[in-house]
Amino acid sequence: MATLAQRISETPIAPYLQLLNEMTVEQKQIVVMYITEQIERSARQMSAEEEIREKYKGLRVSPEIHRLRGCIKLNEEDLADERTQYILRK
Repeated sequence: MATLAQRISETPIAPYLQLLNEMTVEQKQIVVMYITEQIERSARQMSAEEEIREKYKGLRVSPEIHRLRGCIKLNEEDLADERTQYILRK
């Protein structure tokens, strides 16, 4: 417990430890539920790169774009690029 107390005192919440000690059990449970929810939300959040990859995972290039291949040179690597897919979708 002493090790845990030392680690907590090194966090940004350290100034609030006295306030925490003065709280009721019900108030402490509310705080713990809030912190738990925030941890779960942070774990669920994807990075921007992962969000883009997930969003365009099933994207297929339209036949109209394939017909334009004579006007713009797109190889398979270009067609697979997420940024190119985003531009072609606009």
